Amino acid sequence: MRKLTVIVLALAVLGAIPLAEVAWAQAPGVTDSEILLCSYQPMTGKESTYFRMGKGADIWYKHVNEQGGVNGRKIVFKMIDDQYNPSRTTIVVKEFVERDKCFAIANPLGSAPTAAVIDYITENKVPLIGAGTGAAKNLEYPSKYVFPLYPSYHTEGQDLVRFAKEQLGGKTVSLLYQNDPSGKTHIAGVESALDKYGVKLVAKEPYEKNELDVSAQVIKMKAANPDVHLCSCAPEHAARFFTERQKLGWKVPVVVVFFGQSPKVIELAGKEAVEGVYFSTIFRRPNSPDPLMRQFVSLLKKYYPQEEPDAIHMWGYAGAQVVTEALRRMPKETAKITRDGFVDTLESIRDWKGSLIPVVNIGKGNAPDHFLIREMSWLWVKGGDFEVFTPKWMR
Repeated sequence: MRKLTVIVLALAVLGAIPLAEVAWAQAPGVTDSEILLCSYQPMTGKESTYFRMGKGADIWYKHVNEQGGVNGRKIVFKMIDDQYNPSRTTIVVKEFVERDKCFAIANPLGSAPTAAVIDYITENKVPLIGAGTGAAKNLEYPSKYVFPLYPSYHTEGQDLVRFAKEQLGGKTVSLLYQNDPSGKTHIAGVESALDKYGVKLVAKEPYEKNELDVSAQVIKMKAANPDVHLCSCAPEHAARFFTERQKLGWKVPVVVVFFGQSPKVIELAGKEAVEGVYFSTIFRRPNSPDPLMRQFVSLLKKYYPQEEPDAIHMWGYAGAQVVTEALRRMPKETAKITRDGFVDTLESIRDWKGSLIPVVNIGKGNAPDHFLIREMSWLWVKGGDFEVFTPKWMR
């Protein structure tokens, strides 16, 4: 490859190859007919439920390709299983960059996996778009190549405390959290807001992501007798919490973070156990009459008919919509498509309303300026299904 580059550059100097074609030869993952996007996903293993994000992105790229692609180019969306194992993620991403020559890392999943590879990705000046993590490292990373998907877990933790106090009147809270970067960022957010809202954290209990039994933690938190319980939990662990809470007859109001908002929670724990529980969210509910949501539900049923639509599918789907919108706005000539040009185009998106995200406004700068989604909203379980809930301060 190095010899080929030297030959091409030499021919360019001699005038045998136009400089534009040299630029094309060096544009990773781009040809006249295709653009290669790569993504690490937990396709197997204990966190494989989160592969719903990859499926969500995949259905949008499939749909775009059926419509002719972007400016005549098909999207090749290459997903590789990293099993939510950071050491494996490191190997996968190195192959993406050095062997596959991907144009960008798009719509990957995981806090710990992303934290393990973000330095390498940005050092190689590869755009990292819409990673499924709200952990601080991704959201605060000082690089123009990082475009976080959704608001910080730190900010969400603060919002949970506000909800507990201003909506539910709670003066004390407990917290069950995943013992990884996502959960620890939620803790930091919760603790940073306690004094502001006059709330006391009376119990906080971790769980390991590969251990589903949270019964001991639930017993300890019930003994602390909080007014409101906060759950920084994946869907399966949230379901286990609700099952154990029901066994103990613990009636405490519960607020769950948005990555735990899934029909699987209701399916696994049962409607009665989850009735009246509140969830933060970043999207409309799947049964919304909104045409863009109807399109999402229809495409998911078309390509993955066994899947029930939820927020995690939407993470990938909405992020993929932003990726293709930026590609659509770029020059059509292959020689003019570059990674830096892609970054500049993403930063130019303002007031765009063509995706599941109500409004996309991306700033210019580094990761903190690049959020694809900026605002949180709320749902609750009513009659065994998720319904929109508007807290007092948003009415």
